[in-house]
Amino acid sequence: MRLIMIAAVFFGLGSMLQAQVTTGTISGKVVDATTNESVPGAKVWTYTDGSFRGVICDVNGMYKLDGLKPGTYTVYSKSTGYDTTVFLGVLAAPEAITFLDVKLTSNNLLTAVPIIWEAPVMDKNLPRIRITTEYIEQSPNIRNPLALLSNFSSEIQMPEGSSQVIIRGSRPGDAVYYIDGVKMTDMGTVPGAAIGSVEAYTGGVPAKYGDTTGGVVVLETKSYFDLYNAWLAGQ
Repeated sequence: MRLIMIAAVFFGLGSMLQAQVTTGTISGKVVDATTNESVPGAKVWTYTDGSFRGVICDVNGMYKLDGLKPGTYTVYSKSTGYDTTVFLGVLAAPEAITFLDVKLTSNNLLTAVPIIWEAPVMDKNLPRIRITTEYIEQSPNIRNPLALLSNFSSEIQMPEGSSQVIIRGSRPGDAVYYIDGVKMTDMGTVPGAAIGSVEAYTGGVPAKYGDTTGGVVVLETKSYFDLYNAWLAGQ
């Protein structure tokens, strides 16, 4: 009987000691280190017995890590746009709250760099030959846009019997042709009455025409209203 009583006493003491093992809490607020404003949605976490324990801050930047076994912890905090902040040796005492405020920094982030775009200067003063509608209508070569160009400038040559032009000594076939913005292999046959303007880039070429060193010939036809007005003028 005596042995049974002793065993019961020890069992009761063990239960009392086990009941006295309580947990601790780590709590605080997460703020911006520069503005001291709260950081809602920031993450705060630690590890206990190898397991992850983490929370998300509320709208006021407040957090609470509770249910921690008494001991020391490494506490981490992170939010979008901020570096990870680490605290070592944070004590979680039994039946107590350890207050730990966190200040997040962004020292490793790149600062914004303003970019000011300016149109390329070369597009404003490119070597260009332009033939207007008035000259085209008075030229005997009105039916041949390339002959118009070759007779207008010595920088453009058109070999006899060829449907191509040579611009500033380039090789035959190097020139690029556009009719109303559409790239063509040559100028083809465009009715003289429909030609609005013809121009040639003899030096630098605008980027929109692609990469070429042989020059560019651009032909724009008259619009419907141009043709209609010309018909009215002839009445």
